Amino acid sequence: MEKAKISPHQLFSLIVLFEFGTALIVPLGVEAKQDAWLAELLGLTGGIILLLHYYYLYRQYPNMLLTRYIQNILGRSIGYLIGLLYIAFFIYGASRDLRDASELLLLQYDQTPMFILSGVLMVIVCYALYQGIETLARTGEIIFGLVFIMILVTFFSIIGSNVIRLENLLPVLENGWKPVITTAFPERVFFPYGELICFTTILPYLNQQKMGMAFGLAATIFSGLVLTVTIIMEIAVLGVHGWSTSTFPFLKFVEKINFGGFIQGLQGVAMIALIVGDFVKVTVFSYAAVACSADLFHVKNSSKFILPIGLVILALSVIIAGSYAAHIEQGKAALYSIFPLFAFIIPLLLVTVAFVRKRVGGGNQH
Repeated sequence: MEKAKISPHQLFSLIVLFEFGTALIVPLGVEAKQDAWLAELLGLTGGIILLLHYYYLYRQYPNMLLTRYIQNILGRSIGYLIGLLYIAFFIYGASRDLRDASELLLLQYDQTPMFILSGVLMVIVCYALYQGIETLARTGEIIFGLVFIMILVTFFSIIGSNVIRLENLLPVLENGWKPVITTAFPERVFFPYGELICFTTILPYLNQQKMGMAFGLAATIFSGLVLTVTIIMEIAVLGVHGWSTSTFPFLKFVEKINFGGFIQGLQGVAMIALIVGDFVKVTVFSYAAVACSADLFHVKNSSKFILPIGLVILALSVIIAGSYAAHIEQGKAALYSIFPLFAFIIPLLLVTVAFVRKRVGGGNQH
């Protein structure tokens, strides 16, 4: 672990930006149609439960990274193997999010090869990683204010444009609770809330450990409510069909802005907010992979892993799918297979074993 400290406010900013990340880019919960906002709220509830698991492990092992306390709880051999799998999971997550950002940039730079766009983004991510977690946290704190202002401007401009049609949200629960529940679990729980498993590599740097849960919970609820409001407004403006069939609904949503004849479009503002959020998400995923690699292989200088891991993420982001449609379908499949394992099943196993050991008097090794 590097010698660094971050504040609870910086943790809050990083979590919110991370949760916005790709969640603002793609349509969320389309299977629930006009009830997608209800699925998001249920997903948020499940996300809070996941966060409680991660925080419990952090409180039991406050000075250890995920890869270290897995070995402490499950034994060195099994823990080492699972640690390797988590590194691969973090690299996979980073590559998927890098692909999302590249696809978004292709809207503006359609003559530029995707590999070049992805490469430029990855250079910036690697630079952020070389600066360390403290610099990333301070940057996140500044970026959060800018992104939040951009989102507020967008929302108020839409309201002032008189394009919201609340009837698009009706009828509520037209097909009952079943499509809402099946959309929320596991899709809305694991994306984006299950991805908070990355923060098991950041929590040990908190300078006020007891404040971690309060600020982490506040950040998760805040981001979840903003995403819910975003879904409501997108459906109200675009209609269920226009929203669910749009590749990037948030961009299509801001195209409708015409406030007083002098505030129009704001696609540029929306694009900046989306790319910045995605950048933070790719960086956090990449940081988790780098930090866990250094911890697992007992290398004091984690920066040695930045370039090789960055190159793997870059290559994987390009070859991961032949098209954006295939990329989205692959992501949906991962939410039913890969994400439940790493975001819920393994953490639940760790919590259970750690709890039993504590109850029987085994204690914890800090």
